[in-house]
Amino acid sequence: MDLDRKKFYAVVRVDNLDLPEVVTKSGFHPHISSAVDEAIENLKRYLRNNGINGKFDTHIEVFAKEESVCRLIEIIKAKVKA
Repeated sequence: MDLDRKKFYAVVRVDNLDLPEVVTKSGFHPHISSAVDEAIENLKRYLRNNGINGKFDTHIEVFAKEESVCRLIEIIKAKVKA
């Protein structure tokens, strides 16, 4: 696999909370960590802006896009505090 041709994006899901897609999905990044960081920051910003406080169990799905194919490559479980 040629890492130079891959772009990564992350989708965050929160247990018991419906979120708009614009909040849950990051843009394309050259590194996995950048995609995950953006997805988490988008979530925190949304929760703060809507007055939602607490700790949330999240599942962050990381996808790799190569040419026309997207593949799930990792699922990360994390707690996010807002």
